[in-house]
Amino acid sequence: MRALAAFVMRGRAQASLVALLGNLVPLVSPATVGLVTLRLPLAEALLVLLWAAFPLGMMLYLSDVNSLLAATSLVGLVAMVPAATVLRHTMSWPLALVVALAVTAATTALAAGLAGGQLAAMLDELQPVLMALRGGESPGPQPVFHLLMAATAVGLGLERASVVFVLGFLSWLTAMQVVSSLLLARWWQALLYNPGGFRAEFQGLRFDRTLATGLVLGIMACNLGPADYSTWVSLLGLPLLLAGLGLIHHLVQFWHLGVQWLVLVYIGLLVFGPLSMVLIGIGFLDSFFDFRTRIPARKGQ
Repeated sequence: MRALAAFVMRGRAQASLVALLGNLVPLVSPATVGLVTLRLPLAEALLVLLWAAFPLGMMLYLSDVNSLLAATSLVGLVAMVPAATVLRHTMSWPLALVVALAVTAATTALAAGLAGGQLAAMLDELQPVLMALRGGESPGPQPVFHLLMAATAVGLGLERASVVFVLGFLSWLTAMQVVSSLLLARWWQALLYNPGGFRAEFQGLRFDRTLATGLVLGIMACNLGPADYSTWVSLLGLPLLLAGLGLIHHLVQFWHLGVQWLVLVYIGLLVFGPLSMVLIGIGFLDSFFDFRTRIPARKGQ
């Protein structure tokens, strides 16, 4: 990974090449755009962004089937620039994450509005898959994207996927791409210019009370609404989830625990859905009680 990051920072041509071909590998193109944004002037980042967006733009122009998926990937690239710019100038992960979520949600809604026909077609194609899964039947050969969305709708108990559900799902999926790519870009930057810096930043990720309260109020409002809004809960909870994970990483290092504890946490996130809400709660409580300063005092006693 360090060699790839070094190749990206070698020059404009190298960064553009990785941004272009990186679309074949998850996260590589947006992370490349993020790394350039974190280190070089905005004009350079926008140029690399154009090369990363070129194949997605061609897919939008030539394909009717995958255009909405390509549009969400394009949204992820666009949202990377303001998120990385905020992180570069403020050194604040909480602010960068909130900006990433806001830009992602707004741009996804705009893209879906411009592609209203594609969104309606997706809802029509999704309904038979959803009904088959609800009835325990095989939906037949389907795009993985449709299967994942239909399975999520079934898990929420929805009888029909709505526009609100789809927009929330697309926003959450795109935000996951943006946040994961930003983390990767910052790690690359640390490998090249600040060894160990990324670990300290991630383990110190903590929200102030105002931002944390705003996110939790949004989560509560979505929980009180129809089940269609459940995907927005996942979107709004993503920053606090990362804050909870950062605290867990800090505790594992502070108590000199083995890496197997982190492995168990991440496996639990994949197989035990409620664990994500536990971590969101931990991230929220940490914004009020600052466990990192309290735990050393307890250990000293």
